[in-house]
Amino acid sequence: MREKPAKRQKAAPTNISLPVDVSQDTKESFVDSVNAEDFFGRPSKSLVIRALCELALERKEQFDPAYVVDYESLKAELRRILTSDAKD
Repeated sequence: MREKPAKRQKAAPTNISLPVDVSQDTKESFVDSVNAEDFFGRPSKSLVIRALCELALERKEQFDPAYVVDYESLKAELRRILTSDAKD
């Protein structure tokens, strides 16, 4: 008999506020465009945000907090680690 995969422990829910245009564009571009019948689970904005966080964590060694002083510099640093070719 096949064993059930271990359940991933979930953290307490995190509430975030997104600007209306970011919320709508995320839903249209990354949720509504996915074929829900082919997708295992339920596509959602939360899943998109989770995937982006996991991608950033895969490259956390490259993150340099010295360059982060505000929201725009945080975006720039995350963009840098997510788009760089080399993984340290």
